[in-house]
Amino acid sequence: MDTKTKGEITRTKVIETARWLVNKKGFSNTSINDIIETTGVKKGNLYFHFSSKEELGQAILRDAADDFFQFLSDSFQGEKPLEKLSSFFDAVLEKHRKTNFIGGCIFGNTALEMSDRNPKFSSLIRNVFDTWVDKIVSLLTEAQQTEELGSEISPRLLAKQIVASIEGGIMMARLSKNEDDLKDCLDSLRALLGM
Repeated sequence: MDTKTKGEITRTKVIETARWLVNKKGFSNTSINDIIETTGVKKGNLYFHFSSKEELGQAILRDAADDFFQFLSDSFQGEKPLEKLSSFFDAVLEKHRKTNFIGGCIFGNTALEMSDRNPKFSSLIRNVFDTWVDKIVSLLTEAQQTEELGSEISPRLLAKQIVASIEGGIMMARLSKNEDDLKDCLDSLRALLGM
């Protein structure tokens, strides 16, 4: 049974709607009026929950991070570490296929747009990428220890390469609206890892 208050429901609605807008249009190009118009929430209610657009942006990134970490956990399916990684690659492709490659990755998008201008946004996004890399490092370390992965490259370097390739593939597929751009990046990672 959902026990959220009316205020909590409104706050969640604002975050979800604003997150969709920011992912599609960018933080700078999404105005408070865009959010008010799309949610139907009055300006006073919006500012009751968020004192500024920046505070709302931080809430959006925290919400997106929670969802992404759950996505990571859910998509690491399989018995062996590289099976889990392969399942994750499949889940990434499917996730972006469902959106028709519109929007891309909110973390990559916002990092490119805001990291030089807003240290709070930069710190939130850095945490997402660091956590993502750490989770992949764990899988790759286990794969090396069990000799499923024979690479001499350090698991951390490989994990950073995986994250960078996936982010690049998402960006390219967003630009082209062609899944092959993301699929090719994922296939090259599979080849690199001997999957």
